[in-house]
Amino acid sequence: MRELTGDVYFGEPKGITTDPATGERTGFNNMIYRESEIERIAKVAFEVAAKRRGEVCSIDKANVLDVSQLWKDVVIGLHDKNYKVARVG
Repeated sequence: MRELTGDVYFGEPKGITTDPATGERTGFNNMIYRESEIERIAKVAFEVAAKRRGEVCSIDKANVLDVSQLWKDVVIGLHDKNYKVARVG
């Protein structure tokens, strides 16, 4: 399951700026997730997994990104509360 409905695709602010002193351009996107978005995506993943091998692999960069720590917390919490039959790796 790959998420393509939020994150840096739609986060604000975003854009490309040019440093007037150097002419160097900088591109930026803001990564934003709400718990409700993460839960919606994780529920779909757990439901699909239940019909297959029963495994959900949640990949994150929680050691670097605060957004990934939120993902990790929400996915594990949802698993522990509602999807004990699936295995999270």
